[in-house]
Amino acid sequence: MDYAVTLEFDRETEYMIQELIDEVAKVTGCDYMKQSKIPPHVTVSALVSDNEEAMLLEMESIVQLMNKDVVWFANIGVFNPLVIYLGPVMNEFLQSTCRTVNERLLKYAEVGNRGRYLPNQWVPHAAIAVKLTPEALKEAFVIVQEKFSAFGATAEKLVLARAEPYEEIRSWNLK
Repeated sequence: MDYAVTLEFDRETEYMIQELIDEVAKVTGCDYMKQSKIPPHVTVSALVSDNEEAMLLEMESIVQLMNKDVVWFANIGVFNPLVIYLGPVMNEFLQSTCRTVNERLLKYAEVGNRGRYLPNQWVPHAAIAVKLTPEALKEAFVIVQEKFSAFGATAEKLVLARAEPYEEIRSWNLK
């Protein structure tokens, strides 16, 4: 089974990102994020495993080491032509979270999503829309460009979820 470990943010940030997701979905008709009920987040690990119980136990241990921290969203990014996202500035908190989660959970899992979420291969991002057409990407960019300005967000939760379709298994509040 495919899994993702994600960071979720304070309510104000989630509301702001969700508004962008909703507006882009309305204008472009590309509403995968909305239809799949995927909350605003930054994925720090993608894994394939048949040992969910061991991963849950390891996550309990991981979150004991973590505190809330600030992530600065400073840019609009594109994985051409399918995805538009908000890009956070890479900082020690993001690097450490990605490294720790992957190192600890890969004892019970295999690398997922072609290794795109491994340390030094990962482009942290908060997706606004995915599965876009080239024309929808242009429309989405206009919307996000008009409404986005850089902001700080507090990472408050670490989440283990099943991917495709998205289903949160458990979330932990960071200290």
